[in-house]
Amino acid sequence: MSRSLDRSLERGSVRHRSRSYEGRSYGDRAYRNRNYRKRRHSKRRQQVRRQIFLMGCMLILIVGGAAGWYVRRSQMTAEVQKIVEAEGRGGDRKVRQITIEEETEEEKVARIRRIAQEQGYPDSVIELLDKNPETVDFVAHYGDKMNEPGAETLGDELVKGQIPKLYQWDERWGYSVYGTSIIAVSGCGPTCMAMVASGLLNDPSITPANVAAYAMENGYIDGNNDTYWRFMKEAGANWNISCYDGQLTEDQVRSELEQGHPVICTVGPGNFTQNGHFIVLTGYADGKVRVNDPFSRKNSDTEWVFAEIAGQIKAMWVYSID
Repeated sequence: MSRSLDRSLERGSVRHRSRSYEGRSYGDRAYRNRNYRKRRHSKRRQQVRRQIFLMGCMLILIVGGAAGWYVRRSQMTAEVQKIVEAEGRGGDRKVRQITIEEETEEEKVARIRRIAQEQGYPDSVIELLDKNPETVDFVAHYGDKMNEPGAETLGDELVKGQIPKLYQWDERWGYSVYGTSIIAVSGCGPTCMAMVASGLLNDPSITPANVAAYAMENGYIDGNNDTYWRFMKEAGANWNISCYDGQLTEDQVRSELEQGHPVICTVGPGNFTQNGHFIVLTGYADGKVRVNDPFSRKNSDTEWVFAEIAGQIKAMWVYSID
C-alpha cells in the first residue's frame, strides 16, 4: 500500500509539475504577445506623429509660399486701376478703370502706346515712349491731364547750394503749352534755365512752366518750337543772374563748377539726343562731370567723362550770382 501511495503521490506530483510548467509557458506567450502589441502600437503612434509633423511643415510651406506670391503680386500691380481710357472727342467721356495684374516694363510701354494711339494722342507725345521709356506714366496720363495748368512751385525739392534735377516730362508742368507743343516734348531749354535759376537763388517759384511762359512772352521760341540760343545768354538777367558764353576747356569747366557756377550746354547727336538738346553741367571730379539732363533721369544719375562728351557740345553758358 505504501508503494501504491508513493506511486499515486508521484503521479500527482508529476501532473502538478506538468500543469505548473504549462501555466508558465502560456503566461510567457501572453506576456510576449502583449509586449509585441505595445511595441507595434508605439511604433504606429510614432508614424502618426511623423506624418502629422510632415503635414504641418507642408502646410507652413504652402502658407508661406502663398503669402510670398501675394506680396509679389501686390508689388507688380502698382498700376492697378490707374489707367484711364477716354472714349469720344470733345464730348462726354466714358471712363473705365483697367486692372493690370502682371506686366514687364516693355509690356507696359507697348500697352500705353496702344492706348495712346487708340485715343488719338499727338504723335510727338507717343514718340516720347521711343525716346525714353521713363516717360510712360506721363504719356499714360496725357488724356486726363493735358489741359491742367503747370505747378506754380517746386515745393520742397530745393536744397540750398545745389542745382535741382528737374525733368521736362514731370507731370507737374510737362503738359503745359510751349509754342505749339508742350514742355515735355520741346521744353528742355526752359527746364534747364529753371534748374539753374531756382538752384542759384533757392527760389521754388522758378518752375519750368513759369520759365517757358517767360520765353514765349519774349519771343525766345521759333516756329519749330525750339528755344533760341540767345535765350540762354539773355534770360538770366530776368532773375538777376550773370551769364557769359564761350567754348570752355575742361580746366575752365572744372574751375567754374568748383566755384558753384552751373554751365548750360547745347549738344548735338550723341549720348543725349539724336538732334539737338540742352543739358546742365553741375559738378566735376576726377575728369568726370555731373550732368542734369532734363529729359533723362538715367543720364542725370550717370557721371560722364568730360573728354568723351566734349565733342558733342556746341555752345556753353556759365551762370553766377553777384
